[in-house]
Amino acid sequence: MTEHKDSGIAIIDRPAYSASEAARILRLPTATVNAWCFGQRYRDARKRDKRFKPVISPADSRNRLLSFANLCELHILSAIRRKHGVTLQKVRDSIDYVGKRLGLTRPLLDVQFQTNGIRLFVEHASRLLSVSQQGQEAMRGDFERVLQRIERDPADTPVRLYPFTRPNSTDGDRVVVLDPRLAFGRPIVVPASIKTDVIRDRFNAGDSLAEMAQDYRVEQSVIEEALRFEQRLAA
Repeated sequence: MTEHKDSGIAIIDRPAYSASEAARILRLPTATVNAWCFGQRYRDARKRDKRFKPVISPADSRNRLLSFANLCELHILSAIRRKHGVTLQKVRDSIDYVGKRLGLTRPLLDVQFQTNGIRLFVEHASRLLSVSQQGQEAMRGDFERVLQRIERDPADTPVRLYPFTRPNSTDGDRVVVLDPRLAFGRPIVVPASIKTDVIRDRFNAGDSLAEMAQDYRVEQSVIEEALRFEQRLAA
């Protein structure tokens, strides 16, 4: 596992992103990211103050900063939350269930989640939600799809995350990537390793798509996808 030289913290666990930045990258509401990572206060039907515990252990809870590993966890959770409307409480219950059954402290990041973990999560969440067999298959398929966007090294450590750049996009569009070893983990385009915000700034300054494609020696479609990603962030 690659380590950050200054602190000895594994680079995937280094605090690097605010909740709002993570939310923009992953197309999630900032409130959702805050609730999943830092907990949430609410009042029950009897007007009593309650608090949801976080689902994800943030890299730096005091300064409310997240790591690349946290972004990978959020990326996985968003599949079930966004498409199937599973509540925060049920998500946490199901993650706790998977962790206990498999003996894992961070089940979403563990490679076992790709095998037994998905099945356990879907089965548990389905019991809570009374989801049909067809619905369970859809949940499992969504999990598998988002897990394929996380690249791992030979030690099964997550090293790259390919966020979806379009709504309901397929697994084929892997133009934008987050790599904690490059550009401080900010979105870049492959294979040029140029930050997407640099492409946006050049476009806003008047540079054409063709000029940038020639400069970076990539197809023009790569530049277009980077701009689409940045425009989505701005929106």
